[in-house]
Amino acid sequence: MKRIIRKYGPPIFHCINDFGQGSLAALIPFFIANFGLNYYQSASIIFCNTVVASVAQPVLGYVADRWRVPWFIPVGFTVTLVSISAMALATSYEMILALSLLAGVGAALFHPEAALLVNRTQSHELGNAMGRFAVGGSAGFALGPLLAGGVYVFGGQFLWVFTIIALLGVLLYLYAFMGEGEADTADTADTGNRESHSKVLSTATNDWASFGKLFFVIASRSILFSVLAIFIPILYITVINGDASASSLALTAYFAMGAVLTYMGGTLSDRLGFLKTVRLGNLIFLPSVLVFIFVSNIGGFFGAMIPMAFGVFSQYGPITVLGQKYLAKNAGFASGITLGLGITLGGLVAPYVGHLADIYDVQTALMTLIPVGVIGLLMSFWLKEPK
Repeated sequence: MKRIIRKYGPPIFHCINDFGQGSLAALIPFFIANFGLNYYQSASIIFCNTVVASVAQPVLGYVADRWRVPWFIPVGFTVTLVSISAMALATSYEMILALSLLAGVGAALFHPEAALLVNRTQSHELGNAMGRFAVGGSAGFALGPLLAGGVYVFGGQFLWVFTIIALLGVLLYLYAFMGEGEADTADTADTGNRESHSKVLSTATNDWASFGKLFFVIASRSILFSVLAIFIPILYITVINGDASASSLALTAYFAMGAVLTYMGGTLSDRLGFLKTVRLGNLIFLPSVLVFIFVSNIGGFFGAMIPMAFGVFSQYGPITVLGQKYLAKNAGFASGITLGLGITLGGLVAPYVGHLADIYDVQTALMTLIPVGVIGLLMSFWLKEPK
């Protein structure tokens, strides 16, 4: 039983952590209604969450390369979820910002060490394992908004459900990874795999030039991911004229698609290669997002969402593996960039997109995603396959 949990533990814990991260965007309409926020203020909530994670995750990834810090995993997702729960007590916009920032600290602790755990213990099937890990995050982002939607029915106190989930996650982690000489957080059956991985590290080199180019692809995907996560509920309300109470369901549908398409991207990368999968994602994203932004009926809204979601989510696993391969000697640092700075960087841009939406309208503001996608596509064609 423990062997199974250790194998699937990283995606399970990733799902738990991203319950909190995914719920934050779904709570934006709730905060708008209760605190009278404009789009700029709403996007700034995501900004506070991501700015600390963007800065801290590469640093914490470097720490994970140097020292074993497995406790980052349970502490990280606990801080994330408890911070979301504590928003039930918020009496001001400033309190929400502070708690959003604290949730970012939790995410910063969690992601580098969790991704490195996958690299250390399952390097013999790294593409598949990283795909499972990515699906866990996508599932969390899908279920988080669905769970957060409870605030529209039961009120803010419903958010304490996230703390209960965190506690269950801690118990699962303690059961699977603590005691009985399991300090290495891996099953003894993986000993040969870890020894092989150590030999690879001893001869590995870092390709900083390629990683620098990859960063632009990472940044492009991050902006697409974060801006869409914030504005899908708003677009559903303002353009499709849907109910605010159902807006979280639109986000859940998007992330549910993402969970499936993330795994599809991982499988596709085993056949096409990591770089070709990234390029294909960008090629499909560009025309589909144009349709998504301007379609005015609910059928077209969800129909265009499918290829658009493929463009965003199919790149997740391949980008993560590419980062670890380009920086083979510093896989933790690379994970901090791809899963930390890379995933959250878009939150730094989101307030400016929100400001454009305040000045013009949501559809005009979302047109900024087109040049961002073009940059990601062009940079992906400039990259070479890792050695």
